[in-house]
Amino acid sequence: MNLTDYQAKARETAIYLAMENSRIIYPALGLVGECGEVAEKVKKLIRDSNNVMTDERAAAITKELGDCCWYLANICCDTKLDLEMTYDMRGSSIQHKTRQLDYYQLALHLNRHAMGIATALERLYYESKSNLGMMSKYTEIPQHMSNVLACIEEFARRLGVTLEDVYVANIENLTGRKKRGTLHGDGDDR
Repeated sequence: MNLTDYQAKARETAIYLAMENSRIIYPALGLVGECGEVAEKVKKLIRDSNNVMTDERAAAITKELGDCCWYLANICCDTKLDLEMTYDMRGSSIQHKTRQLDYYQLALHLNRHAMGIATALERLYYESKSNLGMMSKYTEIPQHMSNVLACIEEFARRLGVTLEDVYVANIENLTGRKKRGTLHGDGDDR
């Protein structure tokens, strides 16, 4: 499955669309929250694991990375961007930079760019709640997205999986939850 297919499948599980005035701001908040959860799990490497990545922590981080992908995909849908194209924008310089970062720097970098997306989406939301045509003013969003995707991909590589493994597992989980009627609620294991 490529990122374009993933984007379409992620959209099929987006229940926030039925809520009035939720586009753009809901996935912006969600992305920041999920990237924060990645940072929280990485932070616990220091506190609980003496800087050793355990299989359990790697699996938990991988799930959170999938949730980050889901929000990115839906932000792309809401802003008429293509997730595959933003991925392709990451270029070798971004990849090289992310490979040089340790886990902590990588988590901070991920969050910095997630906040860049959220900040631009916040401006867009309040300036033109229904006019997505103004998206062209926010050219930094695809660049921030490509950085977030590069961070996710680098985390995945270090955890022994691929970016595709991350988003495929995410959509399989969400599709299953949709069938069970458990998309609402809290927790990763619904």
